[in-house]
Amino acid sequence: MAKKPVVAYQFLDIPENMQEIVKEIVTKNLEGKMDSYFKKIYANKDSAEIRIDYVIKKNKKGLWKGDFKFTYDGKVFTWTTGEGGFKIIEDIPNHAFEHFKTHLSNKSEEPRKAK
Repeated sequence: MAKKPVVAYQFLDIPENMQEIVKEIVTKNLEGKMDSYFKKIYANKDSAEIRIDYVIKKNKKGLWKGDFKFTYDGKVFTWTTGEGGFKIIEDIPNHAFEHFKTHLSNKSEEPRKAK
């Protein structure tokens, strides 16, 4: 893929080794699962940009919380762990990308549903 998404992140009170695990999972999602979706976005518009911003922290209950903001070609999709949180930090980026992928899949189907 010639163009690559811009990724920005913030970790609040997260040990360095866990930060690296999350960054690795984000990279795997970008290069593997999302590659074909991103190619379509870039192919539809030469000036299209994709940006992913995320924050991961531990809440008072000791659970991991995450907020992801996917900006693509002027549109925004957000995903958050909500009120609770996750026991396993690795689940956060995987869930975020899965929801984003589903969102993009549904967007590509909308014109076909319209009559």
